[in-house]
Amino acid sequence: MSVSIERVRLADSAEWDEIWKNCDYSTFFHSREWAEICSEYSNGSLRPKPMLVVFSDKKKALLPFSCARKLKGLVTNIVSSPMGTYGGWISTDDLSVPHAVLLCEYLTVKLKNLQLRLNPYDEIALRSGIKFNKYDETHALSLVCGFDEIFAGWTKGHSSAARKARKEGVRIRIGSTLDDWQAYCQVYLDTLRRWGDRASSSYSEHLFLQMFQKRSSNIKLWLAFYEDKVVAGAVCFYAGRHAVYWHGAALEETFKLRPVNLLMYEVIKDACENGYEWFDFNPSGGHPGVVAFKKSFGARPLPCPVIITQSGWSELIRRIAARQRDR
Repeated sequence: MSVSIERVRLADSAEWDEIWKNCDYSTFFHSREWAEICSEYSNGSLRPKPMLVVFSDKKKALLPFSCARKLKGLVTNIVSSPMGTYGGWISTDDLSVPHAVLLCEYLTVKLKNLQLRLNPYDEIALRSGIKFNKYDETHALSLVCGFDEIFAGWTKGHSSAARKARKEGVRIRIGSTLDDWQAYCQVYLDTLRRWGDRASSSYSEHLFLQMFQKRSSNIKLWLAFYEDKVVAGAVCFYAGRHAVYWHGAALEETFKLRPVNLLMYEVIKDACENGYEWFDFNPSGGHPGVVAFKKSFGARPLPCPVIITQSGWSELIRRIAARQRDR
């Protein structure tokens, strides 16, 4: 029996939460919580707009969209997940390749001005034959073998550095107070200074304080301390089978203590002990040194290509607006 899309409608918050919670391949980036954090950070210019796709066989898929009105409302841009993170559909139904092909057609033909990074943990999406604009990949560790085997596969430099950090007195704990989050932001400022123009992104303190205010069990701030001072940290997100290292920072003056190595040891060990199947280092922003760092932990590449669609109408409006700015 052939399958078709029967209808597409707005999804409510309860539907979004339920599907996200129970989808085998969902990540934190598919959650309503992430969309709302990004909406608040944008001061409301980016707004969640989840859509539910209902197929003729009654199976369903949720598209966790967020939308932004541009050029005085003449153009609506759609992101499948904010800040370039994993998007695509999530579902509690057993979707097949024909479902994925229909969803891809809807995303790339029916919708315009869409930006989508494919979810590397959705095998059906990757088999759909969707055409992408840019190939990209993340690096992730499979955790199913357990932490002892993972740690044994680390390079000698990483394992000895983690031991050195502990011997030097570096300690790891999860940040829980406003002071902890503010201290991390100060470390991040030092990291931005070090990267300069090479930084792939730059976020204000406001974003991190929003995360603190959520008091979410899906968000953990991991901190490395030396002599009661925060010297490194990582913001990690958790969902279903997936743990992801989304953001990290370290003080340059304490590199010799190897706090990041011990931090990664504790973060990955915790993910193993709590039953996660993947530890994701996230895409590397085109930095070869960052890729090499991730590979040295045993992480392997997973494809997460980017799809961008654009209407001729929106491109015309952009050109007119650009000419007016240049006058």
